Amino acid sequence: MTDERRTHRMAGCACLGKGLLAAGVLALAVLWLNQGLFMTDQGGIHLLVRSAVKDLKNALDQYKADYNHFPLPASSAPNLDLSLRSRGPILPALLGEETGGLNPKKVKFLDLPMARNRKSGLWQDGAEWVLSDRWGEPYYIVLDTNKDGQIANPEVGSEHLPAMLPVEIIIYSSGPDCDPKTWQDNVCSWRSR
Repeated sequence: MTDERRTHRMAGCACLGKGLLAAGVLALAVLWLNQGLFMTDQGGIHLLVRSAVKDLKNALDQYKADYNHFPLPASSAPNLDLSLRSRGPILPALLGEETGGLNPKKVKFLDLPMARNRKSGLWQDGAEWVLSDRWGEPYYIVLDTNKDGQIANPEVGSEHLPAMLPVEIIIYSSGPDCDPKTWQDNVCSWRSR
């Protein structure tokens, strides 16, 4: 074997070795992601919850754009903004099911993971679907059903915060302490922290 062929063969083996190493690292990363082992800090968990809040808000925005109303039963009071939790008929409607006339086109607006131990995903409470955050609590949702283009700021009482938010949808998680009134740890759709 010539020196040139030997060098070429060694280079090929080195590339193969690097490729196998990269594949192994990728496989470990996927395992860690699936098991949640990489999320040991609260910042990482908050990012996951923030992503879920954003996905849910985007699904509600898209549903409203398609149907010109929110996925709510007709009996909802139209002169008041509506506060609810992430459970009940709103979820099947966003998932593409035709439930009670809420999604006649059967459009899938949202794809949700199934929860583990009723946390970080979708689970069933009897016949009712529930979407829970990382700490096992359903999300809080407020919808501008009176169509005035604003929602009362739930954080009112803190200094320098507006009384009204110029949005049609707000969603928040009550955070690790599961108390919606302690705002420092809540994950909210209308703010960046």
